[in-house]
Amino acid sequence: QQQEQEAAEAQKRIEQEAAEAQRRKQQQEQEAAEAQKRKQQQEQQEAAEAQRRKQQQEQEAAEAQRRKQQQEQEAAEAQKRKQQQEQEAAEAQRRKEEKQKEQARLKKQAAEKKKAEAAKAKQLNNKKTGGK
Repeated sequence: QQQEQEAAEAQKRIEQEAAEAQRRKQQQEQEAAEAQKRKQQQEQQEAAEAQRRKQQQEQEAAEAQRRKQQQEQEAAEAQKRKQQQEQEAAEAQRRKEEKQKEQARLKKQAAEKKKAEAAKAKQLNNKKTGGK
């Protein structure tokens, strides 16, 4: 009977140890699963953060490109306005010179007419005095 009791206790210990081993195994598996889950979550967060940073950089690059194009366009417009002003100034200068030329021609013409009239008057005067 004692042998049977010892055998039963031994069997009970074996079953308890097996149950304990099984419990430890399940605990390890659960911890491994949780660790794996945490790792996946961290990887997903890091990937999402990397993607967000990449999009931010692309957006900033696009914005910089847009600003650069804006500046180039403004510079081109300023250059065009400058050329327009230079062209207008050259045109005004040309008109001014033409006007001065025309005034000089008219002045010369008036002087020649006056000179001719004076000569004619002198000639008439000479005829009058010469006839007496």
